[in-house]
Amino acid sequence: MQLKNIATLQFGFYDKPKKKGSARYLQAKHFNEFGLFNGELDEWIDVTDKSKNHLLEEGDVLFVGKGMRIFAWKYKTGMGKAIASSIFFVIKPKLELVDADYLVTIFNSSKYQSFFQSLGAGSSIPSIRKNELEVVEIPLPPLTTQKRIARFNELHQEELRLTGKLIEEKNKLFQAVINDILK
Repeated sequence: MQLKNIATLQFGFYDKPKKKGSARYLQAKHFNEFGLFNGELDEWIDVTDKSKNHLLEEGDVLFVGKGMRIFAWKYKTGMGKAIASSIFFVIKPKLELVDADYLVTIFNSSKYQSFFQSLGAGSSIPSIRKNELEVVEIPLPPLTTQKRIARFNELHQEELRLTGKLIEEKNKLFQAVINDILK
């Protein structure tokens, strides 16, 4: 099924970020090389009549379709009020048809990453147009299967995080041993 039939798409909001404001202003720099939120929210904007329609809602999927790092990420209200910058497409899934975490999982899969890279090929800064994104075909297994796939991805990401932490600790231990020997 095409994305436009299972979700609505809009562009993020353009504004100049400030040190204080009433909503967090999400930009690509707030995400690591794997498209995971880095926890640093230091930029804000004020919610105005113009920007209030851009406040993110639980389950909105942010998709970066410009630049060298193309990724998807799901917003959760626990992080507080937030507005996505104009680098993002904001995808609002029809939850009776598609699970937001499933959509993030497949958009971040190597198959879709290759496809998205091919769409933006041929320019110095790859960019996916809204009309191209709207017609992307999304496989739609039953919602229970979508949720299982998303959960499998969540467990995989946690395993990668823990493996990274283990490697970090092993390096610290190795350096401590070497430093102790070199005293």
